[in-house]
Amino acid sequence: MSGQWKICYNCHHKVDVSAKSCPYCNEDYFKEIDISFDEMAEYEPIKSEIKELFEYCDLIDNRGDYDEKLTPILADFKSGKGSVKDLVQTNLADFLTFIAVKGDSFSEFKLLFIDDVLQLESNLDELYLVLIKGLDGNYMNYLPTSFKLFYENDLFHKDFLESKNLNGYMDKLFEIYRHLAKAFFKCDRYTEPKAYGILDRYMDCLAKHIIRFKRDYPTGNFKEPYDNDHVNKVLELLTNCENIDDFHGNFIANTKDWINRSIDGDEDYDDFYKELSRRRPDVVADILMSKDDVVKVDKNTFQKNTEEETEESLDDLLEELNSLVGLEAVKKEVNSLVNLIQIRKIREERGMKQPSMSLHLVFSGNPGTGKTTVARLLSKIYKKLGVLSKGHLIETDRSGLVGGYLGQTAIKTQEVIQSAMGGILFIDEAYTLAPKNKDDAYGQEAIDTILKAMEDHRDDLIVIVAGYPGLMDNFIHSNPGLESRFNKYIFFEDYNPDELYGIFLSMCENTSLKLDSKADEYLKGLCEDLYNTRGDNFANGRQIRNLFENVLTAQANRLSSDLDITDDELMTIILDDFKFE
Repeated sequence: MSGQWKICYNCHHKVDVSAKSCPYCNEDYFKEIDISFDEMAEYEPIKSEIKELFEYCDLIDNRGDYDEKLTPILADFKSGKGSVKDLVQTNLADFLTFIAVKGDSFSEFKLLFIDDVLQLESNLDELYLVLIKGLDGNYMNYLPTSFKLFYENDLFHKDFLESKNLNGYMDKLFEIYRHLAKAFFKCDRYTEPKAYGILDRYMDCLAKHIIRFKRDYPTGNFKEPYDNDHVNKVLELLTNCENIDDFHGNFIANTKDWINRSIDGDEDYDDFYKELSRRRPDVVADILMSKDDVVKVDKNTFQKNTEEETEESLDDLLEELNSLVGLEAVKKEVNSLVNLIQIRKIREERGMKQPSMSLHLVFSGNPGTGKTTVARLLSKIYKKLGVLSKGHLIETDRSGLVGGYLGQTAIKTQEVIQSAMGGILFIDEAYTLAPKNKDDAYGQEAIDTILKAMEDHRDDLIVIVAGYPGLMDNFIHSNPGLESRFNKYIFFEDYNPDELYGIFLSMCENTSLKLDSKADEYLKGLCEDLYNTRGDNFANGRQIRNLFENVLTAQANRLSSDLDITDDELMTIILDDFKFE
């Protein structure tokens, strides 16, 4: 059937525009429709995707019985004589109705689109009543059953999918949801801007539900494997933190899950729980009492939760940026970028034409030069400027994006991208994604997924790639897609001796500490030596942080035998505290 129809006055089915009589009731009295979906560029591609999707559903439906031990969700669904194709049609129709109605954009043409693209062939009046009656106000709060069935079926056929380098259909269904919605919104002229916001919110929620479901899949066969290095890294971070507010809610939720697993008898996390309880019983108590129940994006995503922070003004954020130690060239670049965006906004408001502008950035520089700090401030600044809707920062690296097999990488990367929607995705050591040889397709798969997301979500997602200068330059020029999207570089120079000294003093001021005269003089000379003998991979602020922590430990050891410590002694660092090696 083409995308041009008329509607039978008798039975209210749509029929092809060339039909002489209605194939459903044989009447020949029609209402003409002044619309043609054939003119939409998205019409044929989405029809093709849906056709392939339904063919896959038919394969599941025709397979026969499912083993309740291997595939419990599918077995339970099929025991009720349900049709997977019918379920998927219902889930997709409910989805489109939800975003249109909540977005004040439902129309007769959109009803026709639902009926045609989802192959429903329904009485349109009845279809409308069914869809509106079934509209669920809590629709964002749960994962549609079709995703659960597809995930379990993907796992059942995992070896086959891997052998053919194929993605699973759960991931494909997620993409179909977005493609379908975009075509749906363009099928007429009645889509309000509000509807696009509803769609973005729903897709964010859907991504989170998918991640939760993967974590909690009832068979337990696909529980995330224990990673000793990662567990030790988390233990050190929690041991050295001031309080758990320093971490993103996902990080705390995941740690809480480990503790609960240990309490429930999971021996993998027993040592972690015991050691953290010995070192920081206060942190354990805070984690168990926390309300964080958001699942983690990946094991390398450690980001401070900013959702409950006090709202800062643009002036406050710029002042915070400009008060950072050193980074003068960086501050100048960022301030210029802010000024440019503000002027573009004014021009836009006055209806003036302006060239397109990419806000994606390359941060190049050695470790510890403030790249992440600036990126976090920039995400908040962009929100204040109206460039981003949320203004949060998601940090990750290659291990957080690349999966264990082809196909899995796209899923992992998509999960991270969804968590970054409305904010900045910060990819550290991004050059490690560049294919090492012709057989390394994993990094390329992540790059391709990111590039597609940058295009699809260019109005509410900014990507910053970061790493060593030379390696980042080679990385960007290794791929035409990267070159075209990343044309703005910000270089982070190494901190000079005065700046290194200033960073240490700043750490002291933030913790009510001071240096006596000999310690102060020694620190200045030490910063000179660190700078003059630095190598290509000098750790800058990170090295000063390590120095500061070692000095604190040395001071604690020195004072531990004193039974009558004065406040001044607690607050003062002396020369001996630098002799910790």
